[in-house]
Amino acid sequence: MWDERKDQNRWQMKFILPEHNEALRQLRLAKQKIERPVLSEEQVEEFEFAIAASINEGLALDFVLYDDGFVREVTGRVVYVDHIRKELRVKDDRGDTNFVKFTNILNVKKNAPSG
Repeated sequence: MWDERKDQNRWQMKFILPEHNEALRQLRLAKQKIERPVLSEEQVEEFEFAIAASINEGLALDFVLYDDGFVREVTGRVVYVDHIRKELRVKDDRGDTNFVKFTNILNVKKNAPSG
């Protein structure tokens, strides 16, 4: 008697070459990417105000950033504003310095104190 499941299993791949696996991973990533949102002038002004207040008070901020089709978050204190390169230097809790381009900022919020 003919078994359809055995026939299907015969033609399934038993292994995937590393190149194929990487191509499938890249395809899945490409499907998850988003386009860069367009911000209003009011939003940008709010971000600038929050950043200036944070620098004056030494408070940490939560940054939501656009990163090549994906969204990532950085939390830390702004330690330097580079107007020439149009980026912020944000020092996080681990002491790492993150370079945040002005154009990649999607949202800025005051960091909620933990504990």
